[in-house]
Amino acid sequence: MYVFLGAVAGPVLALLLLRYFLSRLRIDGPSMMPALRDGQRVLVVRGAARLRTGRIVVVAPPEGLVRPRRDGTVRPPLVVKRIAALAGEPVPPEVCGAAGVPAGTLVPPGRVALLGDNPAFSTDSRFWGLLPVSSVVGVVLDGTAHPPGKPSPDGRPE
Repeated sequence: MYVFLGAVAGPVLALLLLRYFLSRLRIDGPSMMPALRDGQRVLVVRGAARLRTGRIVVVAPPEGLVRPRRDGTVRPPLVVKRIAALAGEPVPPEVCGAAGVPAGTLVPPGRVALLGDNPAFSTDSRFWGLLPVSSVVGVVLDGTAHPPGKPSPDGRPE
């Protein structure tokens, strides 16, 4: 009886832990092209651990940023951006104006500069300024992006 419970409880607990730490996110818009395309799905590790410049992260944008989504609903979106600078690194020149700092200023502790890979279609730290690290919801896993137009693991087209 106890062996059976252990055999069932172990995998169930592992699945619950994976579900808590991993989530699947669909990219909405061209702001991260060419790295991530509109409609592409990625796996996200929840939390702000292991942040490094160049990593792609999921962020809760600043208060007051509410844009209508394609389906017409209005809610604060999660956004996907690349880390351009962390605490102790120079604020990127294109962010200095929005951050209200002179060129050459270092990112202060607890803050992060984020940029989209496709600047013409990205709302990021060039508009928001530096964001608190606490706004980072998770880190996109490398190599987990699923190309749009191909069937996903569950068999549905992306």
